[in-house]
Amino acid sequence: MTAHTESAVDSAAGTLLTHSAIYCLALGYDREEFRLLARKAEDKGLPHMAEEYHQQADLAAGLHHAVSWRFCEDTELIGTHWEPLLAAVVRREAYELVEADRARKHLAESPNDAAWGDIWQWERKRAERNATQLAELKAKLTAVRDALRTATA
Repeated sequence: MTAHTESAVDSAAGTLLTHSAIYCLALGYDREEFRLLARKAEDKGLPHMAEEYHQQADLAAGLHHAVSWRFCEDTELIGTHWEPLLAAVVRREAYELVEADRARKHLAESPNDAAWGDIWQWERKRAERNATQLAELKAKLTAVRDALRTATA
């Protein structure tokens, strides 16, 4: 690895411990989404597609365990599995942005609803906070992607 690549990997690896809950949230979401897609493919009689989704769900589950249980060095994990981590972070960020927008919409429709207003306020703040952290992780992982692409080009 070049010095630029090592720097990007080290920077992203530094986020694994501090943001492990956010990584686990994104990977858990991916695992469940891929399992659901596999079930839908099985119902439609598409076994090859279902198998591919099951493999992606298993990869997300494995990465979830690696992040939460710290099986390997952070730089090794980022260096070898940056692609599925980046994909999971991007998908979860999109989900959180949609949830924040949905909460904003509900708050705008019924601003005087005391019972649900606090819940939607909390939901909006949670989604915006998670989306901000996910955007930060996405920037670090995108830097790894760009560094690795320029190093191999």
